[in-house]
Amino acid sequence: MKSATGPHKFKLYSDGFRQKTSDGSEILLCPFKGISVHSFSYPFSGISQIREALRIRFRPLLGDASERVSIVPFVVHSEKRSSTGCVFLLFREEIDDAEAGIGSDETLRIWPDALAFAGEIGGTGLIILTGGDSITTVWLDEWIPMFYKTVPADASTEEEERRLAVQYASGQGKEIENVFLIDRADVGDSDLQEYGSRTLAGCPAYEQLDLSRRGASILEKRERAVGAMLRAARLAAAFGVIALLVTAGVYVYNSSIAAASQSDIEAIYSASFGETSSQPLRSVNEKLRSLSGQEEETTLYEMLRSVSTVWDDIEASADVYIETLRFGAESTNIIGTAKSNEAIQNLQRLIEEEGLSARTDNINTISAGGSLRFNLNISRGGQ
Repeated sequence: MKSATGPHKFKLYSDGFRQKTSDGSEILLCPFKGISVHSFSYPFSGISQIREALRIRFRPLLGDASERVSIVPFVVHSEKRSSTGCVFLLFREEIDDAEAGIGSDETLRIWPDALAFAGEIGGTGLIILTGGDSITTVWLDEWIPMFYKTVPADASTEEEERRLAVQYASGQGKEIENVFLIDRADVGDSDLQEYGSRTLAGCPAYEQLDLSRRGASILEKRERAVGAMLRAARLAAAFGVIALLVTAGVYVYNSSIAAASQSDIEAIYSASFGETSSQPLRSVNEKLRSLSGQEEETTLYEMLRSVSTVWDDIEASADVYIETLRFGAESTNIIGTAKSNEAIQNLQRLIEEEGLSARTDNINTISAGGSLRFNLNISRGGQ
């Protein structure tokens, strides 16, 4: 069975059929004699489930004839959790006769001939097809075949079949307004293509209509393939969820360990020093610094205040000039120039009198003017 991706060629079945068309897919319109239709509506979708439900429904009614009758579902309207359509019941001998002219051509499908004219009534109404030795009457409601009957032409008339169909629809609580009468002898090849194209355009679900045994098999294979892909997608999603849960568990576990470690460190600090601290590691570091003779870290304000006091003692002497002061929490570096070593030593002495430790490094003579460039490192506490 081929999807509607290309042109279709509609052919009326006749003895000695058939001549192969050059391109596209063919739809063979067969005048089945012993066909019956019954509508269905199920709260589920999927051709396999629908087929099984129909078998359960009709096999007990068919009895011994169930082996000779094909049950072919045709889904017209389908949603995620519902499906409506009809089931065709026809003798397998008729399908075998129709398929005998098909051979192994997988581009050809089989329709009941009258359904090619469903577009002429907009999917709702009555179609009466005459020709040859039979009269076929079909009643459709919203594109769903509700009644399908074929009688010998010498056993009834078009008017009689119309009356019986209207009476049947009335018993179902429906009224028939649209009636389309057509004679097979009046249908040319170009006319047939227009009729069929309007039907397919009016109801795309007819693309899936195929009464051949191959068509039903392809539908089931397609459904199984789609089902397998859906199951694979669900399995991949399940593995993704499991991986996400494992990752979340690891994160929670690590977070709990970190919290427990912080709590343990605070408890150890409290037991060791008899006091509490929200930052035990920093408190321990400060105590170690105190034990090694280092005071607390010097602030920028304290350092500037000490240096300013020294400059007040120097009384703005031109003997010493500071070019750069780089402040650090543990040490401050001063780069400057002086006229002599005595001026540098005097500056170092005044800084130490402020309780700071001063160390002079890198005293170099400047070529121009004979001045000295020095580097003075200042830290808190004794030397």
